[in-house]
Amino acid sequence: MAAVERTLTINLRKEIMKVPDYKRAKKAVTAIREFLQRHMKADAKDVKIGKYLNLKIWEHGIKKPAHKITVIAKKDDKGIVTAELPSIPAKKQNEKRLKAKEKQGNKAKTPEQKETKATATQTTATTATAATENKAAAPAEA
Repeated sequence: MAAVERTLTINLRKEIMKVPDYKRAKKAVTAIREFLQRHMKADAKDVKIGKYLNLKIWEHGIKKPAHKITVIAKKDDKGIVTAELPSIPAKKQNEKRLKAKEKQGNKAKTPEQKETKATATQTTATTATAATENKAAAPAEA
């Protein structure tokens, strides 16, 4: 549960223009961390940048990051600040839920599948043994 939650718009342009082209996305990440550290009153090591926010920064490559970005910053009881885009794709959230449900469903099916595999293995072994006995008996009769 978040103790503090804020929606912040961060102007990155003034920070990224201070560095050469090939360092701009890295500087944008650093600027976001510093901004959140200052505005959420947290330590530098306690600021975490979410997956989708990071992808948004790096969307156009290292030389052309976003100039302004709006984030939702959440500070939990332990003092850890997490920043993420306000609109995380709902599709991604649903995929995570479906995968979790599938894993639970697979765990329930696993013992049944093991029994089925064991029965199939026994049937195969019995058939193979019978075939070997038939081959061995055929030359002796001839």
